[in-house]
Amino acid sequence: MTSPDPKAQTPEPAGGGMLPALLAGAGILAVAALFIFGGDDDKKSDATQNKDGQAAHSSSNQTGRTAKGGIAARQADAAAKSGRPTPRLNPRIADAVVTEGMAPAPHKKPEPTSWGSRDEEIIYWEDQLREANRMLEIRERATEHVPRQEEKIRENGTPEDLAEFQQRKIVVADNLERAQARVQEVQLKLDNLK
Repeated sequence: MTSPDPKAQTPEPAGGGMLPALLAGAGILAVAALFIFGGDDDKKSDATQNKDGQAAHSSSNQTGRTAKGGIAARQADAAAKSGRPTPRLNPRIADAVVTEGMAPAPHKKPEPTSWGSRDEEIIYWEDQLREANRMLEIRERATEHVPRQEEKIRENGTPEDLAEFQQRKIVVADNLERAQARVQEVQLKLDNLK
């Protein structure tokens, strides 16, 4: 005879219920805990001792905290390393020489000592004269600005600013003199060639 209730006819699972599922879950958690928290802690702590012989992880700061509740200090390398690698330099600036003011020296091509013909030499010195006149013009403009800058510093600056400006004023005057001398030098060479 059959029962009209369909629930009564379903057989019970073969595994025996929830107990095997719980045991399997607990086993998986135990294995995961061993992988995460267990292992070769003794071997690792021996390997992480620093050069002074102190253990990197002591019992008081295994979690990164000190006994007072703060963060433990990290181990730091010595300030001076002996095996420091040399930096790679851009070949365009590798031959730059650092001067006293820490500015690289300009890459000035040396003046040629011989030319193919007299016309080539004249063309070269005419180009040099154009460049020397351009630099002289720049230096003259800088000299024209000096009185206005000095007036502003006298009105708004400190005595230290004024002393510093006096040094710059000397440099501007020297640059102007050098530019004038260069123009005269190139002009003299051109006059001798013509």
